[in-house]
Amino acid sequence: MEIQKAVEEYLKNSDKKWQWEEVKAGDNIVVDYIWRLEDGTVFDTSVESVAKACWKYNESRNYEEWLTFEVWAWQMIKWFDEWVVWMKIWQTKTVQFWPEKWYGQRREDYVMTYSSEEVWDLSKFTEGQRVYLWIWAAALITKVTDKEITLDLNHELAWKNLIFDITLKSIN
Repeated sequence: MEIQKAVEEYLKNSDKKWQWEEVKAGDNIVVDYIWRLEDGTVFDTSVESVAKACWKYNESRNYEEWLTFEVWAWQMIKWFDEWVVWMKIWQTKTVQFWPEKWYGQRREDYVMTYSSEEVWDLSKFTEGQRVYLWIWAAALITKVTDKEITLDLNHELAWKNLIFDITLKSIN
């Protein structure tokens, strides 16, 4: 019975101290996140157990550091600040957004074919390889023959519905 009272007291005080504080502009916050596709495929996560379960675990990453940033300081991807405002500590929010809000729809004019005369040595390239054309432009090689190469400059997440699960860990 004493243990139950202690737990209830802890939860009561914890709620007053932590649960009711809401995120506002300028706060430094810490979050955990799971970034996944609509089919359930995890694209990225700060949650170690999820990373291990979906084969995205990286030994060099410190999963205890989570993700820290200042709200509305434009340190995060577009829309992220909007999602976390008014969240409470330990609250989890799931946000789904469509291609128009993120990487856009797939564009066929971003798929380009070049002849062997325009590319130095086609033998250095393979289908499925990613190459960087400029400092900001990554392309996926979708076809290579002895006469031409086809590049797709669409972002790999273009035209896909994305889901973010965000858990607020702390407000500093």
